[in-house]
Amino acid sequence: MYTHELPLENYFGTGVVVNIPKGKWGVITPEDLGNARPKIEKGDIVIVNTGWHHHWGDNTEYFCYSPGLYKEAGEWFVERGVKAVGVDQQALDHPLGTAIGPHGSGPMRPDVCKEYKRETGREVIEDFPYWEPCHKILLGNGIMGWENVGGDVDQVNGMRVTIAGWPIKWEGGDGSMVRLVAIVDEGDQ
Repeated sequence: MYTHELPLENYFGTGVVVNIPKGKWGVITPEDLGNARPKIEKGDIVIVNTGWHHHWGDNTEYFCYSPGLYKEAGEWFVERGVKAVGVDQQALDHPLGTAIGPHGSGPMRPDVCKEYKRETGREVIEDFPYWEPCHKILLGNGIMGWENVGGDVDQVNGMRVTIAGWPIKWEGGDGSMVRLVAIVDEGDQ
């Protein structure tokens, strides 16, 4: 389905901004999501704030060392019936589950794969055998995804808010930039 074919209500609704701090190559697990507060509910838009947006930029740290979601998190979101997922990293998937690792046309960064082996004693493919599984699971189940969430996201950590992220008009587009906005009802906080 193309961006212009999705109903506008897919881009707007009640959601939560959950604080799940993770460091270099951390994996956001179903347990992390289940323990997050406010509690993630069916129909929510979920914004995951790991703190990685503070590293945002055209640099190796942001693109190659970020934490991320993986297959199990994608399945968890589908089971819970969430509406959309946003992350403060460069992709809906852990970077080592993308072409940065040995997937698709990768590894784009064999040096990063070697570094992972030195630090963990394991090959990337052992820990991240699937190529962009969270992306495929979410979008394949009609769950919207937003990447590179940042800006003032720390100001709404741990809050239930109204979230809006409408795309630019792009006939036949498969994605779009958005200006993601959290609307806070001061009476609810």
